[in-house]
Amino acid sequence: MSNNFSDPIKPQTEPELSYLEQGKRLGELRRKHGMTAEQLAEQMTKAGAKVRRGAISNWERGVNGIVSSKLPVLAQILGVTEGYLIRGDLQAQSHQSKQNQAPSPQSSAIQNQNPKLNETTMSTQPSISSKTNESRKPKPLKKSDKLQNVCYDIRGPLLKTAMQMEAEGQRIIKLNVGNPAPFRLDAPHEIIQDVALNLGKAEGYSDSQGIFSARKAILQYYQAKGLLSAVDVRDVYLGNGVSELIVMTMQAMMNDGDEVLIPMPDYPLWTASATLAGGTPVHYRCDEANEWQPDIDDIRAKITNKTRGIVVINPNNPTGALYSVEVLQQIVDLAREHDLVIMADEIYDRVLYDDAVHTPLCTLSEDVLVLSYNGLSKSHRIAGFRAGWMMISGNKAHASDFIEGLDMLASMRLCANVPAQYAIQTALGGFQSMQALTEKGGRLYEQRRLAVDRLNAMPGVSCTEPKGAFYCFPKLDRTTYPITDDTDLMMEFLQQERVLMVQGTGFNWDAPDHFRVVFLPNLLDLAEAMDRLERFLTGKRKEFGTGEFV
Repeated sequence: MSNNFSDPIKPQTEPELSYLEQGKRLGELRRKHGMTAEQLAEQMTKAGAKVRRGAISNWERGVNGIVSSKLPVLAQILGVTEGYLIRGDLQAQSHQSKQNQAPSPQSSAIQNQNPKLNETTMSTQPSISSKTNESRKPKPLKKSDKLQNVCYDIRGPLLKTAMQMEAEGQRIIKLNVGNPAPFRLDAPHEIIQDVALNLGKAEGYSDSQGIFSARKAILQYYQAKGLLSAVDVRDVYLGNGVSELIVMTMQAMMNDGDEVLIPMPDYPLWTASATLAGGTPVHYRCDEANEWQPDIDDIRAKITNKTRGIVVINPNNPTGALYSVEVLQQIVDLAREHDLVIMADEIYDRVLYDDAVHTPLCTLSEDVLVLSYNGLSKSHRIAGFRAGWMMISGNKAHASDFIEGLDMLASMRLCANVPAQYAIQTALGGFQSMQALTEKGGRLYEQRRLAVDRLNAMPGVSCTEPKGAFYCFPKLDRTTYPITDDTDLMMEFLQQERVLMVQGTGFNWDAPDHFRVVFLPNLLDLAEAMDRLERFLTGKRKEFGTGEFV
């Protein structure tokens, strides 16, 4: 039997190699023109070939081939032929000559890898005998075009590389996902016990919106926060985590071309879900100089007649910012003025530091439709249970058709995970153990302090102290670190120092100058990760000839 650690990595298939070669050429050309992926996407969209940064990133990494309908505009912007982008051809051929000449074996292979290329030419070729069909390789089954613009880098290529490294026996410090369990931040015993005691009641489907006791406890949670109108359990939907409810919301709300305002940086599921639903995510800026508070003027400037709603992530992931009541009220006022829905992602509302107080958006208005999202994954460390919820509040009179759509989607998935629903009433009504972790001297408090202090001590790095959540979003000074691709930087860091983090553009930030640090590991492991980051950045300064090298 062979040793798994010493076995060579299996060679890639021809389509995968072709896509990687395409991606390498595209990335080199983009960098040669001094453009970020976001800037290239903007130029293509202005030229009539609508595309998002995520699609450009996927092409460059070889995740999939360049979409044929976007190819002419892409080639024109980059100043090369389509043939060079797809096959590396050095000589241009006219479209007419390509149609008239017989396909070479090389072009046939490319057509098999990219079924959309030269569809007219392919359709005119004579049929192949059944004998040939038997020996021919099956045409690659590609993912749908709907996924071309969808990007979720938190579990993307960097994680795949880290998993391969682990399979080879290397130990990776993973600072990429806010998952408390692997870091021995255990769930309260009372919750585990109550779920176990109710397993006998959880063998069948529940009501499509969830069990009564859990939904009632959620209403009472918001009543205690000041929303006295929270009285109807039909306003509460339980989900397999907040993630499922975000996807459901976008599917129920967005028509093709509709727009939704999403913070930049964001938790990328919001952008991905809006895109998958056929909508257009429009990112409004959060101001790093103002502790990452939303820029109200930027929100106002980006509202159009296609805008359907505003997403607010508070406390924010990835910055850890906690929004002021004044800023939240201004967002409510904009939503009222333009008849927009507010989608309030408040999953970290109980993970707060320095005696900070969170204000639920739903408590600031009774006449604006607010969808509030929350759950137990973070506050009670049971991410794997997938216990999340959404509550509708405010003026629902004009939203009956949208709510009917939510009901339909809730019914189609039958129900959320039933055993986890029995954790909700206990979690919301009992002792809140998270406070002991986030107060001064608590584990999360001390880990946050270590991460922020170490980052700010590194030359060319600055980090705003987070007021909530498990994350900070440090900035790299571009004069000290003149990088053009933050994904490549984080990949190099992973392979060289065996630490996994996610680049800032993975959170739809528009410049390659940030990255997210998850400070869930214990102090020893976190200090080791900071040592490795400091060593890596020292090497980069030496490579670039900038700043101090020691």
